[in-house]
Amino acid sequence: MRGDRVRLVVVLIVLVGALLALFWPSKGGWTSNIRLGLDIKGGARIEYLVEVEEGTETPSDVVDDVWTVLRNRLDAAGYTEASVKKVFRENKSYIVVEIPGATDTVQAEKLIGSTGVLYFAQVLDEYDGEDPYEVPELSLEAKREKAAWLRGRNGKWYLVKKEIMGRKDLVLEAPRIVYARPEVETRAGRYGYKVSFELAKEYVDKFKKITQALYVPEGTYDPKKRLAIVLDNVVQFAGQVVAIIPDGKAEITGNFSLEEAKQLAAILRSGALPARLVKTSSGWVAPLLGRDVIDASLKAGIVGLILVLLYMLVYYRTMGIVADLALIYNTILLLGVMAAGKFILTLPGIAGIILTIGTTVDGNVIIYERIKEEMRLGKPVKTSIAAGFDRSLSTILDANITTILTGLILYYFGTGTVKGFAITLIIGVLGSIFVNLVFSRLLLDSLAPLIKPPRVEEAQGGSKQ
Repeated sequence: MRGDRVRLVVVLIVLVGALLALFWPSKGGWTSNIRLGLDIKGGARIEYLVEVEEGTETPSDVVDDVWTVLRNRLDAAGYTEASVKKVFRENKSYIVVEIPGATDTVQAEKLIGSTGVLYFAQVLDEYDGEDPYEVPELSLEAKREKAAWLRGRNGKWYLVKKEIMGRKDLVLEAPRIVYARPEVETRAGRYGYKVSFELAKEYVDKFKKITQALYVPEGTYDPKKRLAIVLDNVVQFAGQVVAIIPDGKAEITGNFSLEEAKQLAAILRSGALPARLVKTSSGWVAPLLGRDVIDASLKAGIVGLILVLLYMLVYYRTMGIVADLALIYNTILLLGVMAAGKFILTLPGIAGIILTIGTTVDGNVIIYERIKEEMRLGKPVKTSIAAGFDRSLSTILDANITTILTGLILYYFGTGTVKGFAITLIIGVLGSIFVNLVFSRLLLDSLAPLIKPPRVEEAQGGSKQ
C-alpha cells in the first residue's frame, strides 16, 4: 500500500510537471511551447559571404573552420536541427544558415555573427552618461591612460585597459575555454542566471597573476583596481577581486536571462570565427516539406495510434485500458519534456514518437503475459501482478537500454533531423520505462479487483484474460 502511494505521488508530480511545461505559459495554443523544425514550420534564413584574408594558402580550410564554428555554436545553443551549408558561387564562398522556428532574425544574427572575443582588463574609471568621447576631459583621460571607454551591459561606460597594472606580461586575450555553462544565480541581491567558465591550463597561471595584481582585501575599495571581463567589446562584468583565483575558474555575472546565459556560454565554448562574415541576405524559409506530406504523416500516426489503442482494449480488456492510458500518459510526458527542454520537433521526430508507442505497448504486453502466466498457475490476481512485474523487469530494461544506446549513437554522430529523431526516441523510451514500471503498476494494483483470472479451460489452452 505504501508503495502504491509513493507511485501515485510520483505519477501525479510527473504528470503535472509535463502539463505545465506543455501548456504554461501558453500564448498560441497547446503546441506553442514546442519548437517545430524546418521541415514542418520553416524558420530564419541568413546567408553570409566568407571573406578570407588575401594570401591564405588554404582558403577552403578556413571556410570549413567557419562552418565548424557556426555548427558548434548552434548545437551548443540547442539548435541541433539547424542547417548550415557551404555554397560556392562566382568564385566566392558563402555560408547559408537556416534556423528552425526562429522568429527573430536579429537574435539569430547575434548568435551566428558574434566574434566572441573574450579578454580581461583593468577598470580605471567609469562614467554614467552619454558617449564619453564627446566629453573632452574623458576623451583626454582615455588617451593619457592608453585605454578605451567601453559600454557595459548595465549601461555604464568603463575605461578599461588590457595591460593590467601597466604590465604587458599580464595581457590575457582570447583564452581557450574548457567549459562554459549557465548556472542559477544564488547570491543575495542577484537574480536570473550567471555563466561559469574555466580557462585551459595554459592560462591558469597568468589569470592567477592578474587576480593577484588586482586583489584588494574584502571590505576595502580601490576604484582603479577592478577587473573587467570583456566580450565583443562589451564589459560583461566589472568588480573587485576579493580572492586570488588559483585554478582558472571564474564567473560572468549580470542577471542574465536563461536564454542570454545559454547563448553567452555557447559563444565562449565555440570560440572566435576564423574569417569575417558579411551578411548578404536574410529572410524566412518555408517548410521544407509540403503541407500534404505533413498532413499525411500526421494522419498515419493518429490512425496507427487509434488501431493500437483498440487492439489493446479488445484483446486485454481491463488490462488493455491500463495499456491505453499508459500510451496517452507517455505521449503527454514526451511532449512535456520536449517543451521543457526546448527541443525541436521534426517529422523524423514524430516518427520517433510513433516508434515509442510501440515500445510502450511491447512493455505492457510483456508484463501482461507474465501476469497471465502467474494467474494460470492459480495465484491470486494481486500476487500475479507483483510476480508479473518482477519477472518482466530485466526483459524491459534490457530491451529499452539497447534502444537508448542506439539513440545516443544516432544523436552523437547524426546531424539535423537525425538528431531530432534520436531525441524523441530517447525521451520516449525513457518515458515508456517509467510508464511501464510505475504508472501501469499503480493502475493495475488499483484495478486488481476488476481483473478476472482465466477460467480453467482458458488456463489450460491459453486465451484471453
